[in-house]
Amino acid sequence: MSTAPSFRIGALAFPSPVVLAPLAGYSDLPFRNLIRDRGGLGLAFSEMIRPGGLLLGREKKKQWILATGPEDQPLGWQIYGKDPPLMADAARWLQDHGARLIDLNMGCPQKKISFRGAGAGLLKTPDLAVEIAERVIKAVTVPVTAKIRLGWDDHTLIGQDLARRLAEAGISALTVHGRTAVQSFGGQADWTAIAAIAATIPGIPVIGNGDISTPETAVMRLATSGCAAIMIGRGAMRNPWLIRDITQAIAGRPPFPKPGKAEILTLTLHHFDRHSELYGPEKGGILFRKWIPLYLRPLLKMERPAMVKLLTIPGPRELRDALASLPV
Repeated sequence: MSTAPSFRIGALAFPSPVVLAPLAGYSDLPFRNLIRDRGGLGLAFSEMIRPGGLLLGREKKKQWILATGPEDQPLGWQIYGKDPPLMADAARWLQDHGARLIDLNMGCPQKKISFRGAGAGLLKTPDLAVEIAERVIKAVTVPVTAKIRLGWDDHTLIGQDLARRLAEAGISALTVHGRTAVQSFGGQADWTAIAAIAATIPGIPVIGNGDISTPETAVMRLATSGCAAIMIGRGAMRNPWLIRDITQAIAGRPPFPKPGKAEILTLTLHHFDRHSELYGPEKGGILFRKWIPLYLRPLLKMERPAMVKLLTIPGPRELRDALASLPV
């Protein structure tokens, strides 16, 4: 039977070239394990972590963002910031607490982050981006990777040059989102540009990211881009079976049956319960509401009035009961 090709980052080997993106506010332990349970995942990343919050933040919030377990492997930890010594300290702290892979966020387009010079803001200060990479790499012994975009805007397409400089600094892999920071998630990802960056650093595995929402697209991008792996973000949020189905297609195996309404509802309830276990019933119920439209609107074709009614149910127990009683 065919198997999906593996890929490596430094000494770490991964069973599939399909990677779950670091998704702020979404890729927590419950969601990562939900994806792992479906199968096909090579590597997942944590939500992006602010070094100050990690080293000095409130213990409860830190506990939530750092939550993991033996079943949540392999896992990379992503940090973001613009202070090289602080980034190095955070990476060292994570390694001391068991991290086997550190990722540097140089691509988040959120204004509250990028307009302060962190995340994709580093695309406007590439010398600082390279200094951060150098300091972090010297601070730890585990592989260090980075995630970038093509540039800040169409007038500053520095992706190839920054990729080369990061490779010279010693990064072990590079993820490239095929848009500029100004584009955010609008327009279309430029996979020609991603392929050009991959060709610029042939000794470094490149993970391509952007607009992969079907197994067919994933197979094509992996075959034509020169990338060692592909990263899935928003597509997995809307369809938790997508990574499983992509890995199946890459391996040349026949597709799984599409999940029916009952299976979708079971997954939704399972995710709800995992949220409650991690965050507590009240906090978990509040945080889970953002997932309800993602799952139920496209997968169960729920109309707006019914969705609004669900989202305005006050208590977590009542919300779960309402979800469990949906007609499937």
